[in-house]
Amino acid sequence: MPRAPGAAAQARRGAVRETGLPFVFLFPGSVGYGRSLAALAGAMAGTAQIVPVRYPDLRMMLAGRASLAAMADDAMEQIGRKQPGGPVRLLGHSLGGAVAFEVAGRLLESGRSVRFLGILDTSILGERSEYRETFSRTVQRIRTSQVTAARMACRGLAKVAARLGCEGLLARMVDRKGNNQFNATRFRITLELQEVLRSRAFFRWLDQPKASLPLTATLFRCARKDMPQHLGWDGLFARLDVVAIDGGHIDLIMQPHLTRNHPLIEAAVVRSYAPTELALRGAAS
Repeated sequence: MPRAPGAAAQARRGAVRETGLPFVFLFPGSVGYGRSLAALAGAMAGTAQIVPVRYPDLRMMLAGRASLAAMADDAMEQIGRKQPGGPVRLLGHSLGGAVAFEVAGRLLESGRSVRFLGILDTSILGERSEYRETFSRTVQRIRTSQVTAARMACRGLAKVAARLGCEGLLARMVDRKGNNQFNATRFRITLELQEVLRSRAFFRWLDQPKASLPLTATLFRCARKDMPQHLGWDGLFARLDVVAIDGGHIDLIMQPHLTRNHPLIEAAVVRSYAPTELALRGAAS
């Protein structure tokens, strides 16, 4: 009778499927998975299989799954389905860096190995009070054509509704407007409300205690005036490597910065590869 494969062999099969390259689970910011993250995934296609993580949508958040813990729950399920065995690699941008941190802790508690944890310019120093930072990011979005007057109006409405605790009412009102004339506005308000609620979950998470994780993390940090290099992550890992990257928080994964930044991200991911995984990467390229 043939010998059953051991746990190590099963783990290797769980870690490298489809193209043969290792998986890297990509955690978006509060906006969700968009064109810029898709461009990063495309740029890294020869290095890893990038798997975008999906967060609870607006309907689920209004039903009680609006916390960062709920985002981590959903991420754990997706990782379990896509890669049930083998070392896990995580990469998170903005809000996604916090979700990836939570997921890494849960994976370690469950006995899984976290081979790589990358954090793309996530600050956990409580920047909600830094109005200059908010203004700077808004200007940056306008300059990169990410924000229009209509979008700013929808975002303002979403922020007011969330501050008044009327996000559910706004969602129901928007949902009742079924006329095709309002479809684009409905879609934009839904996305903006979704982003506002995710951001609120992030700031609530900042106030919660956090346990240090026994692993090495890599923080890819944009230039920020008067901010420490570690952006608040010091003491939360056995080791924290800080890599300086181009651009700002919003456009670090957009051109022209993507061309300069993605090789730095790739290099950090590849350093986590075992010799067999390096061989697979060479074969894929």
